[in-house]
Amino acid sequence: MLKDIENKILTFSNGLGGITRTEIVHGTLYIKLERDSDCDYIHREIRNHYREFINPEGGVNMYAVGDEFAFDFVPEDRETPVFMDEDQDEEEEDKGIWSEFAEDEILNNIPGEVDTMLDLENDAEEGR
Repeated sequence: MLKDIENKILTFSNGLGGITRTEIVHGTLYIKLERDSDCDYIHREIRNHYREFINPEGGVNMYAVGDEFAFDFVPEDRETPVFMDEDQDEEEEDKGIWSEFAEDEILNNIPGEVDTMLDLENDAEEGR
């Protein structure tokens, strides 16, 4: 990572507060937090800063490494899907990953043999 970008990331990270140590090694930002529970907040802030001021088509992945957290700066398509973008369609937000729509689709498309086996299992449990 370029020294200029590293300096921008370090300067921003140090200004967040609640951080006892920051260091960039081979392009990965390592942070030691006063409270580990702040990790999601720090992750979101670093990501927003990175996307707004450094690389709008980038992303940030966070990993717990011992007693500190590592932040990798990656292309957007390699980012772990943790955040929902504001421009995402509201309908998609309502459905989420697993939705009633998906469940209905699965239940309505059960093959006949599976449906018959489920009926037989239910009958056996009921003593029929």
